[in-house]
Amino acid sequence: MGVQAKPRRLVAGMTLGVIAPSSPVRTPGKVERGLARLEQLGFEVVLGAHVHETYGFLAGADAARADDLLTMLERDDVDAVVCLGGGYGAARTIQALDLDRLRRLRRGPVKPFVGYSDITVLHALLQHELHWTTFYGPMISSFADATAYTLEAFRQALMTAEPFLIHSAPDGPPLQTLVGGRAQGVLVGGCLSLMVSLVGTPWAWDLREKIVFFEDVGEQPYRIDRMLTQLIMAGGLTECAGIVIGEHVDCEPREPHKSLRLEQVFADLLRPLGVPMLYGLPIGHGHHLATLPVGARVELDASGQQLRFLEPGVL
Repeated sequence: MGVQAKPRRLVAGMTLGVIAPSSPVRTPGKVERGLARLEQLGFEVVLGAHVHETYGFLAGADAARADDLLTMLERDDVDAVVCLGGGYGAARTIQALDLDRLRRLRRGPVKPFVGYSDITVLHALLQHELHWTTFYGPMISSFADATAYTLEAFRQALMTAEPFLIHSAPDGPPLQTLVGGRAQGVLVGGCLSLMVSLVGTPWAWDLREKIVFFEDVGEQPYRIDRMLTQLIMAGGLTECAGIVIGEHVDCEPREPHKSLRLEQVFADLLRPLGVPMLYGLPIGHGHHLATLPVGARVELDASGQQLRFLEPGVL
C-alpha cells in the first residue's frame, strides 16, 4: 500500500466540497438538513457543479460526476471532500476519470475524503493512486439525522490529531467476539459487496496482513456467504491479520427456515481463518456511524471488544 499521506485536521471555518459520485439523493429536505448540520459545526459548504443532476439511477452523467470529484480535490479553496450519498455509480465514475489528472494530485496537499457504502470504490482508488488516508464515515444524507455518537466519532477522527478508540454505541446491539485475541495492522475495507466488485480490477484491496473491516445493507445471508466465499477464494482474506464485522442492516433472511443466519455464515467461513474477529461495531448503514481512517494502523482487541487506532488519521 505504501506510506500513507495524511491530511490536516479539520477546524471550524474550513470549506467542505460536496459531490454526488453515485446515485442522486431523492430527499432534498434531508440533504438540506445535512448541509445545515455541517454549517452548525462551523464549516462552509460548497456544492459540486453537477451535484443536483439526475440520469436514471445516477447523479448525472459519468463524465460530470468524475469532473466534480477531480475539481473538488484540486480546488485550493476546498479543504475536504464529503460525498452527498451512496447508492450506485461510483465505479462508473472511476471509469470516466482522467487518471493522469488524478495522479497529479500526488504533488498537492492531501485532503480528507469522506463517505461510505458505494463510496468504498473511491476509497480504494485514492488509496491505490494517491496513498491518501481516507475516511469511511458519514455523508451529507447521514448528517441530517446524525446521533451524538456519529457526530463525536466524526470529530475525533477528523478534528483531533490524536489516536482514538472505536467501541459500541451506548444503545447499540451487543458486540460479539467470534474469535478472541489481539492483532495489529493497517485498516482497509468497506461495504462488502463493493469490495467484492473490485476483485480483478487494479483497485482491489490487498488484504494480506491487514485488519479488514466490512459491512453491508439489504443483502440476504446466502449472498453474503457468496461474497465472502469469493474473497476467500481470491486469496487475500486468508492471510489477513484480523477481521472487524460492522453492522449488517436489513440482512435477515426472508425465509428463516430455509436459510442460515448471518452468525452461522460468519462462523462457517471466517472462524477457520483463526484470526481475531469482532462482530457488531457501528460501522456502515446503522443508526450510529463511526468514522474510520482507512489506511491507518490499528489494534483489534477482539477479546476486549474494541478497535484502537494507534495513530491519528489527520495531522
